[in-house]
Amino acid sequence: MKTSTEYRQQFEELVQRAEQEMAQHPATYKRHLQWLALLGYSVIFGLLALVIALAGGTLWLAFTSSAMLFLLFKSKLFIVLGGVIWVLVRSLLVRIDAPTGYELTRQEFPKVWAEVDTLHTQLATPPIHTILLTPALNAAIAQTPRLGILGPHKNTLILGLELLLALSPAQTRAVLAHELAHLSGNHSKFAGWIYRVRRSWAQISTAFHQSNAWGTGLIRRFLDWYNPYFAGYSYVLARSNEYEADALASKLTSRDTTASALVAVYVYGEFTNAHFWKPFYRKAHTQAHPEQTTYTQLQQFYRQPPAQDDTFKHHLRTVLTQKTDPADTHPSLMERLKALKATGMQPETDDDKAILWLGSEAKRVIQHFNQQWINQNAAQWEDFYQHAQAAQHSVADMNSRDYHALSADEQWQLANLTERYLPEEDALALYMQYAANNPDDSDADLAIGRLLLEQNNMTGIRYLEKAMKNPALRVYAADAAWRYYTREQQTQQAQDWLIRLESASDLMEEAEQERAVLDDVDILIAPEVVEQAGYEFERELLGGLHHHVNVSEVWVAQKRLRNFAQDPVFVIAVKIKGFVMNETRLQQDLLNALQTQRTIFVVNSVSHKKLVKKVMALGKQLY
Repeated sequence: MKTSTEYRQQFEELVQRAEQEMAQHPATYKRHLQWLALLGYSVIFGLLALVIALAGGTLWLAFTSSAMLFLLFKSKLFIVLGGVIWVLVRSLLVRIDAPTGYELTRQEFPKVWAEVDTLHTQLATPPIHTILLTPALNAAIAQTPRLGILGPHKNTLILGLELLLALSPAQTRAVLAHELAHLSGNHSKFAGWIYRVRRSWAQISTAFHQSNAWGTGLIRRFLDWYNPYFAGYSYVLARSNEYEADALASKLTSRDTTASALVAVYVYGEFTNAHFWKPFYRKAHTQAHPEQTTYTQLQQFYRQPPAQDDTFKHHLRTVLTQKTDPADTHPSLMERLKALKATGMQPETDDDKAILWLGSEAKRVIQHFNQQWINQNAAQWEDFYQHAQAAQHSVADMNSRDYHALSADEQWQLANLTERYLPEEDALALYMQYAANNPDDSDADLAIGRLLLEQNNMTGIRYLEKAMKNPALRVYAADAAWRYYTREQQTQQAQDWLIRLESASDLMEEAEQERAVLDDVDILIAPEVVEQAGYEFERELLGGLHHHVNVSEVWVAQKRLRNFAQDPVFVIAVKIKGFVMNETRLQQDLLNALQTQRTIFVVNSVSHKKLVKKVMALGKQLY
């Protein structure tokens, strides 16, 4: 099986080959891409033709030959053919969910629709059927097939409320022009078709994997190969699409407006997160109930002209140094500005925001999203506040005592709670103190390394290297180092740490998979951990199983693990007595009787005879 690094490198090599082919032999590249796109549809329509042929042929044979009809029923071939037809139909009728959001109707929001209608006419696009408003700082076109993965599409324009709050009407018009340009008749027809095909296959692939229904496995395997290959091979054209859409947007607005809109969309995400959302969520440390006017406050934030802010300029400089990600269909900001022959530095002279397009309904819409935010976040906010208050009391209690009199667990808790719930305090110094007393604790190395890198202190790498010695921490240590070097634009170091991160992620995924499944072929071993831990540990594993009326004996063994064997997986075998009417309910009752957070599989002698025998042969009896 290939590693994550091998998959990524294979994908990047495919993109690179496609770029070279496009540059050297553009006609050949487009011909190959066309055939690749047609291959996907040939599979779908081939399945449809096969369904029709099987169903029609079976019916024709049955009604034209009584002998064939008798054979179909006698040999039960009709069951086999019916099963094949059902599998194929099931594959073709996978549902692709339509996007959701706050619908902007023509009657209530005529200004928004007037803007879209004007662009629709200028760009000769297919009609936009629905406009939805979501909280995001973004805009997009979604095409949803009306019948499974076939049939005509419903075109939905998705507008972000934050986009309307942040950008001027002219900038937002440029963003919408860019999105609609992908559907435009003025756009390269071939490029537009490939753009829609790639988006469609991404939706189809997601729908098949989410459904995970019986009968769709064969086409899922095809999609696992086809979708990444088609995406990678078409990426070079996709980036060309972005340049063309930018050019069309600049013709309908202006070069400077389109460039300033690009700068805003690329930069506002990080800038707003740092200067609005982080301070906003920090209130949960001391404020019992969530804010009631989230998007009203965000509207006030965007009314300040950030382009003149030094921190905004810092974020802009960072974004401008970033290179195009091989796995991203969008070119980097710098590449897009170069293609437009614009700097993006032209200040926006219009102080108005596109939220004006919502007219008199703007206040009601913002209030709707305020309430939606409360509904989605209130419970989490209040839960965090309760934890923060308890943590702050614990920290105050520990700070009132002599630090050296605290146990190692208390010293760790002091540092950890300070970092999580007292953001104004210096958690790094506390972690350093703890590490001085506990030099072999790799969790402390991870925390110190991470916090040092957040302060742009490169000595954090040395601590992360120490944390990497603990297999359970490798993902977190490698991720912190990779993000640091990526942020600092140190390409080679970022690449090296990405490989280590992918390797650690593969290891974690393998460990999670072997902890998620128990099969008859798995090797079980004697429960040494239970033998060593003693009576209290046995009682913890037993839980309330012995109180069940159908339980006569309870045994425990361990599953042999390839990864993280120090974190055992237990297999508890329950011998059942008496008559059991419902095996599913029995198994659920046994699981409900457990009273531990450890990783445990429960098997019973009614449903899992082989596994129960294996556990009883080498395990320890708990009851």
